[in-house]
Amino acid sequence: MINKEENYIGLGENLRECLSCQEKISETDFYEKYRICPYCNFHYSIDFAKRLEVISDQGSFVEFNKNISVRKPKNLKLNPNYKKNVKNTRERTGLEEAVVTGTCNIGGIKTVIILLDFGFLGGSMGIIVGEKISKAFSYSKKNSLPVLSVISSGGRRVQEGIFSLIQMIKTTNATDELNDKKLPHIALLTNPSGGQVYSSFAISADIKIAEPGAIIGMFSRNEIGKTSIDNKEIDLTSENFFENGLIDNIVARNNLKKEIASILESLTSTDKIPKKVDLELPEIEFIKSNQTKKIEKSRPSAKQYFYSIFDDVIPLKDNSEKNLSTLGIAKLGSQSIIYLVQNFQRINKTNGGKLNINDFEKIKDAIRFSKKFKLPIIFFVDNKGINNTFENEISGIANSLAENIKLLSNHDEPLISIITGETTSEGSLPYFISDSVLMLEHSILNTGLDSKGKDILDSYDCLETGIIDKIIKEPPLGASKGLEDMSRLIKINLINELSVLNYTSKRKLIRTRIKKFQEIDMRHNKLVESVSNEIKVWRNVLKAGYKALRN
Repeated sequence: MINKEENYIGLGENLRECLSCQEKISETDFYEKYRICPYCNFHYSIDFAKRLEVISDQGSFVEFNKNISVRKPKNLKLNPNYKKNVKNTRERTGLEEAVVTGTCNIGGIKTVIILLDFGFLGGSMGIIVGEKISKAFSYSKKNSLPVLSVISSGGRRVQEGIFSLIQMIKTTNATDELNDKKLPHIALLTNPSGGQVYSSFAISADIKIAEPGAIIGMFSRNEIGKTSIDNKEIDLTSENFFENGLIDNIVARNNLKKEIASILESLTSTDKIPKKVDLELPEIEFIKSNQTKKIEKSRPSAKQYFYSIFDDVIPLKDNSEKNLSTLGIAKLGSQSIIYLVQNFQRINKTNGGKLNINDFEKIKDAIRFSKKFKLPIIFFVDNKGINNTFENEISGIANSLAENIKLLSNHDEPLISIITGETTSEGSLPYFISDSVLMLEHSILNTGLDSKGKDILDSYDCLETGIIDKIIKEPPLGASKGLEDMSRLIKINLINELSVLNYTSKRKLIRTRIKKFQEIDMRHNKLVESVSNEIKVWRNVLKAGYKALRN
């Protein structure tokens, strides 16, 4: 494996053999079309023209602001060698500056595109580059177009000093132009994506995707190495950034156009499920069965239902090996939604069903997306409560829980929660705030306070108490053996709920949520028993603490 930083390949260079795996690539169509090794998937650097060819619809690119003039600050003194270097670079590349801006179609969707080219002084951002980028965002707002930023940059234009640094503020603030009109900004991070470009308008994007193996970061490996004990552990690849939740996805160059077009379509679509469609449930024979307080190990995970219910699924930050929750965008019927799915797998116990602080932070991400793009949020709930580790405590999981309760209570877009298996203790509270809380018939609510199971409420207890709004009955063989039928029932119920909530005023949504918890029947036997048990637990805790102090 080659070191991607030390063996950087010049733009447009045509190779006979791959520098990574040494296979012959010069005569392969895949390498010619995408500049990717078909054997090891190593992505070579490409210039702006090749990038346009790969991403945009053929012949759709129209450049704007190609030649712009910016008044030189009085205190800026440019070195003659720098001026000569710029002139020579213009002649060599055919570019006026390190950025090209314009419009193009991506999958038929007209989009403002900002292309930084590493071949022009390392794709660095100086005064003119900052001005062109800012004007591109203004053009986007004026013409109601989404923005795609393609980053191929080493950072700032050092020859322009403080005036180069100021462009970070200028371009970051320029991204705010898109918020009022709910226009999406996607950043594509290529190799390299660093310095002030990465840490300003690029990192401010709504969605950040990267090519495989791209070197990313505010600081270079050499800079970080000066302050690190073990340089071998410095990993600035897109894969490591994805694992740490800093970018949303890694997409191979040959799949970029399809992925970006799908994101743009989902975030710019205004289609909604029609008002009060009231779809009829399919003819499935339901058999009344005794409620159980245990969840079968074979019970499907939320993700197993998920792909039968939604279309055009776009995962965001889906490093689900680390976290229980998966965030993303999808289509329910014709309507775009934000989803947050808890993927508790009881059979292999990949994540143990426990919620960590990252799972609560993803709720905030879901709220942010929903707020900007005016999309409903659908939560799939199935967990074993909060993971009571020191790391979670010291990271502020209690703060995050309380903040989510407040944010969701006052969120002005529709919220739907569906409990597919188990919901446990305080970790489940944010999901009960939703405008519509649905519960599969054989799901349970576990307060987590009594080891003998006395504090477990079944779906009918929850409905009678007012904690949930509706029970979705399960097929005769149960959810685990009737996955297809169960998925259809969930989908129909979700469509019916959205057909009402879509047309409920924002004010009423918030008012009803808050009122709901003021009117819950506290006299319900199961709830009284649960609260009584909680009081007993805390009484014993206090007695033990008092006794310890006396001793």
